[in-house]
Amino acid sequence: MDILNIRHPLEEISGFWKFVRTPRKNIKARSTPGHLLHLIISGRYTLKTNNRIYHVKPGDIIYYYASEDVEWMENTETVVFYSVAFVSSMFKPLPYEKRVMKANIEMKKAFNLIYEYSLSPDEFTRTAQMFSSLSGILLEIEKQRKENALSDCHEQSSGTWEIIEDKIRREKLFRVQLSDLCAMAGKSRASVIRACRKSTGTTPLKRIHELRMNEAEGLLRFSTLNVTQIAEYLHYPRMHEFSREFKRHFAFAPTRIFKD
Repeated sequence: MDILNIRHPLEEISGFWKFVRTPRKNIKARSTPGHLLHLIISGRYTLKTNNRIYHVKPGDIIYYYASEDVEWMENTETVVFYSVAFVSSMFKPLPYEKRVMKANIEMKKAFNLIYEYSLSPDEFTRTAQMFSSLSGILLEIEKQRKENALSDCHEQSSGTWEIIEDKIRREKLFRVQLSDLCAMAGKSRASVIRACRKSTGTTPLKRIHELRMNEAEGLLRFSTLNVTQIAEYLHYPRMHEFSREFKRHFAFAPTRIFKD
């Protein structure tokens, strides 16, 4: 019999919550590091993220990845939703144009089960069942991903940037130049710029700057690294250069996060 070396696709479930949001507008926040899924149970609201505006309704699933800027633009009714954060190196980030999807019956059931199991007093049962249910949700998303495989030229061009950005995030290449991006994709400067604009609505270097700042804020909030260590991790030649760039982007110094 063959010996199998099977690794679970989920490394960690960072958190699971059930939120109730009363009417509000213009609330800015940031998604958790890693992967994040929301399932809207009831209510509607308008959301802006990655330069896209969505009118979210019951039964929608929203996907976020790696500390993204999120603006809750407005809801005129109470919104109730589940939220699950997880770490998985095997689950590839979804393309920006596919990050709001309709949940099928299996996915809704799985979210409800995660909620029920999260309340279990038995640690093994709670952990095993939550991992099992979340795995089922990710399997359904993977089915949709394959069914919606990019086929026409426009989508293929946009997909070029998804490949580049995935490599940047995985290999922590937050200080690359446009020539490096062209080499990664095997594409011309014009092709890379066009793909980035179609996917994110901005230029490659501006997008990389956003990714670098998002990574920096995530590390400041959720890691044990200090400002100097984060500057080194992001390949800044001097800590003060990192601090200046961070302050220009967020309008406050990185050290303020430690005080909050």
